[in-house]
Amino acid sequence: MDIADLSRLSSADALELVSRLQQANEQLQGSAVTLSRLSVALQDSLGPAPAGTVGALHAIGQFLTVQHSYEELAALVHQQSMEVFGLDGGVLFLLDESGTLTPIAPSGAALPDPSALEHIAERARRALDAEAMISAPGERDSYPSCIALPLSRMGQDVGVAVLYRVAPEEPALAADMWANLTIYAGTLGAICAGMRQAEALRRDARLLESLLAERARQVQNSRDILRVVFDHLPEGILLLDGDDMALAVNRFFADRIAGVHPRDLVGRSYAELRQRLHLRGMQRISQDAEQRAEVTLPDAGGRLHTYEVERTTVQTDDGAMLEFWRER
Repeated sequence: MDIADLSRLSSADALELVSRLQQANEQLQGSAVTLSRLSVALQDSLGPAPAGTVGALHAIGQFLTVQHSYEELAALVHQQSMEVFGLDGGVLFLLDESGTLTPIAPSGAALPDPSALEHIAERARRALDAEAMISAPGERDSYPSCIALPLSRMGQDVGVAVLYRVAPEEPALAADMWANLTIYAGTLGAICAGMRQAEALRRDARLLESLLAERARQVQNSRDILRVVFDHLPEGILLLDGDDMALAVNRFFADRIAGVHPRDLVGRSYAELRQRLHLRGMQRISQDAEQRAEVTLPDAGGRLHTYEVERTTVQTDDGAMLEFWRER
């Protein structure tokens, strides 16, 4: 979803999207805790394993519980490739929107040199195409041997992690370590998918905040324009709530009829307004069954003015009314 899509949302749809974003974020946080526990439980079910493996799975499982960058995750993969699996390093590749595998530079560490990185990237592409873990020896002395782990979540590819060592011979790992790599790849795939989802949520939230801020600005501008129109209508207007309290008055009513500033009238009862007008000399001439009346009221110079007063219901749930004072 981009800003063009968001701009077509109604206010109600925008509020619904906010609610959906909040729900998705709560689900993401809940799945993070579950994933962390599951990774440890799965590792324990495999039986004896190096102590560092359980810690590695637990550490990487925590990536969904707090906000991390892809560079930090790549650094963790590089570190665990050495400390847990006994190799010389690791490279994290993620699929971009065009389906291209892009290496992520680990924070605090450097990627392999360009020729070695291209060799590693080729192994990553092969693993992704095969949808299976592959182990491959190096080519010539300058190319490392690799173990490529395709990363996916619920059948959707998200990237590849490639563990490598400088020696060209294919890495020899024990059976239980291969089982650990399978769990590691599944956990890492879930982490990358979760980070991508969180990133999309944050991006949509930023776009939504931008849209709502623009909507708020537009509403304020509309209110300003309506206020100008309201104040310059050639008749007096009062907006009254269901309890006959003044919510708004225009300039014509305040200046020409009540003879005070609008802020001195807002919040007062209609009975108070009528009493103020009676003190100024207002007299009722007639009134019909449809809430129309005629009154006379002298201005500050003593000149008598006749007004037709009419009420109409506003289409709201609070029983608000508009009262119009039209000079005859």
